[in-house]
Amino acid sequence: MITAVAVIIDASVVTAVALLVCRALRRRPAALRHLVLAAALAAVAAIPILETTIPHWDVPMLTGASAVTTSGLILNSDLVVASAVDASQTLDGPEHAWSLTLLVVWSLGFIAVMAGLVVGLVRLMVTTWRCQPVQSNTWRERAALLSREHGLTRSVVVLECPDRSLLLTWGLFRPRIIVPAGARSWTTGRIDVVLAHELAHIVRRDWVVQIAAEIVRAVHWFNPLVWMTSRRLRDESEQSCDDAVLRRGLTAVDYASHLLAVARHVAAHGRRWASAPAVADPSTLERRISAMLNASRNHATLTRANRAVTVLAMFALTIPVAAVTLTERPAPTPIVMSDLHDIALAPTVAAPAIPVTVVPRPRRERPSATAVAAPQEPASVSGTVRDVSGAVLPGVQLTLTSTVSDVRASTVTDAIGAFAFRNLPPSSYALVAQLPGFSTLKTELMLASGQSLQTGSVTLQVGSLTESVTVTCAAAAATVPASLSSVLAFDRRAAAPRLFGASRESPMLVPSLAAQLAPVRVGGQIQVPRRIKDAAPNCPAGLSAGGGGVVILESTIGDDGLVKDIKTLRSVALAFDQSAIEAVRQWQFTPTRLNGVPVPVTMTVTVTFTAR
Repeated sequence: MITAVAVIIDASVVTAVALLVCRALRRRPAALRHLVLAAALAAVAAIPILETTIPHWDVPMLTGASAVTTSGLILNSDLVVASAVDASQTLDGPEHAWSLTLLVVWSLGFIAVMAGLVVGLVRLMVTTWRCQPVQSNTWRERAALLSREHGLTRSVVVLECPDRSLLLTWGLFRPRIIVPAGARSWTTGRIDVVLAHELAHIVRRDWVVQIAAEIVRAVHWFNPLVWMTSRRLRDESEQSCDDAVLRRGLTAVDYASHLLAVARHVAAHGRRWASAPAVADPSTLERRISAMLNASRNHATLTRANRAVTVLAMFALTIPVAAVTLTERPAPTPIVMSDLHDIALAPTVAAPAIPVTVVPRPRRERPSATAVAAPQEPASVSGTVRDVSGAVLPGVQLTLTSTVSDVRASTVTDAIGAFAFRNLPPSSYALVAQLPGFSTLKTELMLASGQSLQTGSVTLQVGSLTESVTVTCAAAAATVPASLSSVLAFDRRAAAPRLFGASRESPMLVPSLAAQLAPVRVGGQIQVPRRIKDAAPNCPAGLSAGGGGVVILESTIGDDGLVKDIKTLRSVALAFDQSAIEAVRQWQFTPTRLNGVPVPVTMTVTVTFTAR
């Protein structure tokens, strides 16, 4: 959606500039104005590619009536219990519905405009099929002579059509000039005028340029500036061919007389629209005659250097327009920065694993006269903690808590990420693994009497990011962009653990001497992402004093730094939700790196709207 809006704005700017330039060049050759318009439409066609390929240049704007404050970087080690989310309140549905609706509307308009173009082309081909080669020797001889004068190496076919209202030229590889019935009786001077004009269209390839312009207009059917540019392009092509005829030495008065006579001949039998330029188009004839009779007008031709400079100048304008991205000027409030950068968790000194012996607190229970306590053998738990890349994690805090008694034990993984709990009473336990920068892992396990449980590799996921944004809006404010400056926070959230492959007979993990001497890849190096592109939520229109609300979004920062999969955890109203989503969707970050490798990470954004 954001890219589509940018393409529309860029196309409007480019076409508006092209129309203004043509206005300023009204006394210059028509061929120059035609080239400017054609280059502008070519640039409009290339804008979607430029928007997605060239680097963007952020230009700050003035701050609006709203103020935005954000949270600082906080490293939270508390266990977060996720609450239930009502999936029916997610915002992806309404946003997707709006996008789909706009796509359907655009598709209907595109099909309608393209259908008109295709119908015109089909009618043109059917009409050409009904025509016959002109039988007049004068027409054939003059066509061959003028073709050589224009430097045409391909053959030009002159066809006489039964329809007395058609006089046009079309075709790329095999150009065709269609003349109306009765044209064989025209004088040699009039034949030369018509052929010179139509051959000029062929030399300039005006028919192909105009068809391409019609396709661009179909894509941008909703943009009136593109329609104006396409129409003006057709008019300038006719005037360019008029200039080519006048450069042959014919006076403007004689040429105008011939054009009027041809227009009367064509208009007397009605006018049929077709997808091709027409020499006697009544809608442009008056303006063309006025232009050719104006002595101050320049009818000179363009050199190759002129053409190259014009095209380069138009694209030199288009590339910065496509690269510019309007952003919000930072607010004057101080920006909260953090001293935390990369989180390095590997210890500098390797420490051996220390087995923990736990003496349970005796429970006060009334002895039973009939029951005799069965002897219980101590149990043990061991394993290794790794990150998602498979590297071991030293320094992980592990806590083992019985769910039925007061037994609680803690330990820390050693230099190769190993841990061990020994002399544990048989019971059900909750194992919690915590490490700054990683999600807290919690899992349940059961220890039987005398069991040595080997958990294998326990994997910790990279922690999620949290962001809090407060938008203060003026009451009844219009949609005004707000300034934004923030840093993000790692949130240690609960993650689903991997299943332990434990068995009653599995032995306790005791690292061998060879394993201790073998090279070990130590992980835990997290490079916190840094935002490189900001966008602040807009104040919804009509916000009354005391109004507002809190929108909570959850998204993913991909390994490319782009925000994806935005969904809402808490919704207020459609206007607030869309404002928050559109802002977050434009954020861009440096990738989150685990041990130097980009990884995706979850981000939760809380946006608070208040009205003053």
